[in-house]
Amino acid sequence: MREGARAIIILAIIPVFMVILATVTTSKLYVMPLIFSLLVIFAALSTGEKPDASFSLKLDKRIAHIGEEVGVKVEVTISRGYGLIMIRGPPIPGTDMAEGFELVRGTNVHVIFKGFRRVHKEYEYILKAVKRGSYPVEGVSYIYYHPFGMIESIKENVKISEGIQVLPRVKLISRLPASVRPREKAPRFSPSRLGSYSTEFWSVREYVAGYPYRFINWKATARNAGNKLMVNEYEREGARTIALLMDGSLWMRYGSDIENPMEYGISLILSLSRVFLRYGYSVGLWIFPKGAKVPPSSDSDQYYRLLKTLVELKGFAGISALDEAMVRRIAGLKAVTLIVTNITTGNVEEISKISSELRSRAIIVDIIPDTILMKNIVGDSPCSEWFIRDRVEGVYRRLPASVKVISWDPACEGVGSVVAKINSRMMMWGS
Repeated sequence: MREGARAIIILAIIPVFMVILATVTTSKLYVMPLIFSLLVIFAALSTGEKPDASFSLKLDKRIAHIGEEVGVKVEVTISRGYGLIMIRGPPIPGTDMAEGFELVRGTNVHVIFKGFRRVHKEYEYILKAVKRGSYPVEGVSYIYYHPFGMIESIKENVKISEGIQVLPRVKLISRLPASVRPREKAPRFSPSRLGSYSTEFWSVREYVAGYPYRFINWKATARNAGNKLMVNEYEREGARTIALLMDGSLWMRYGSDIENPMEYGISLILSLSRVFLRYGYSVGLWIFPKGAKVPPSSDSDQYYRLLKTLVELKGFAGISALDEAMVRRIAGLKAVTLIVTNITTGNVEEISKISSELRSRAIIVDIIPDTILMKNIVGDSPCSEWFIRDRVEGVYRRLPASVKVISWDPACEGVGSVVAKINSRMMMWGS
């Protein structure tokens, strides 16, 4: 309002000066400038309202995979005010969504001139998902400029309750070799995990159809605010269990935000778990050093539990390590253990310790980021076995002899090839 009063005073000085000049000189030439100045003052006073802007935003999908395009439609309605309005749709710089999407077609920034009439505009543009995660759509921001300075510039963000989830890439593997498939046929949609129940308590969770009634936790059910039936969950044992261990430490983030061992490791784990679950294996996930865990299960919802956990994975600042309680739980399953990590001189001792304490057959998938880093620096870097040979001579020798290491350079080798190598090792073990 202070800016508006200042503008009125400045505009009022002009006609006052004209009146004085016309009176002194008795000239008619100053009448038209006087009238024009009065009209400008009238226009400024009649357009002093703040804009009344409303926005709606629509995404053509709520779930997308990395690399997929997402259509965005923004509708703008402005009923008051007078002046220029600059509108910016998502992704807005500085927000989480700006890290996960890039603009590929159209533009998300537009400038509108609001005159005396109501304005309604629609804009469409295309984004591409480049990074996994769950992203809130931060809304639409706009800046309003009054032509006469009657109102200070207005900058606001309009929140819109929308969200989108970006899923990692998953390699669809059609089948496993016959020797890798479980010897016994298991129900594909059984909600229970394979093997007999142990006495090792795991957690309390919501009841699902088919779970034994004797495990109902009546106290937890009484305390549940949503009146949901809760059950005690116990570990299941059996040779057909696959324990997936995902390293979430800083070693897994070498590279860019989009291409690094963690992103490739997530893609590998989801591709493997999908095919193992299809063939009746019980699959569990542990993220170390201190991340989430998904208890082993073979039911039809297990893949989506794994997917949800991995989509939200952010990584940790600590080093690769497992707490003793987690080691005991995994060792008690007597499962085939698959460790996905990036072995370096800084974490090889911890990885070796983990492998020894698990007391089970273990495969380590070592994701080598060196070629990725080289490509980010010098462009198309040729694939070379040198990085693998360097690790074999430097760090692999410090691992237990019982551990099988599969080296993976994701810049030179696809997920399907690594899955084939894992299957080959499991064939040798007769899983």
